[in-house]
Amino acid sequence: MKNYYCFAVLFAFLFSVHVYADGENIPVEGKWEDGRVRSFAPERPVVSINGNVLSVYLADALNNLAIIIADSNGSIVYQDYISSNGSGYIHTIDLNCQPGCYTIMITHSLGCLSGSFSMGGIY
Repeated sequence: MKNYYCFAVLFAFLFSVHVYADGENIPVEGKWEDGRVRSFAPERPVVSINGNVLSVYLADALNNLAIIIADSNGSIVYQDYISSNGSGYIHTIDLNCQPGCYTIMITHSLGCLSGSFSMGGIY
């Protein structure tokens, strides 16, 4: 019976990883901690892109998460604040942008993350 439970947990984990791994993951780097000692720290958001749809996966509940996307000239093409009440939240953004290089910045009281991605070809 214990083996079935372990198998079910493993299967659920692998399925949840696949849910937000569709498309290409965008590596985001930066500081993500608040400096307090605690037993639980919210995980970093995971960002991926599939065609023109950018997804931000929040494994843990977070409030007032700012998402800013800018083009290579620094012009903001998308800006929003999102919140999740529970774990496993996926926020999708339909980007109708010109081909080119873009930067995503995610800010929260836990820190600031940023990464780069391209749309419509290799740049």
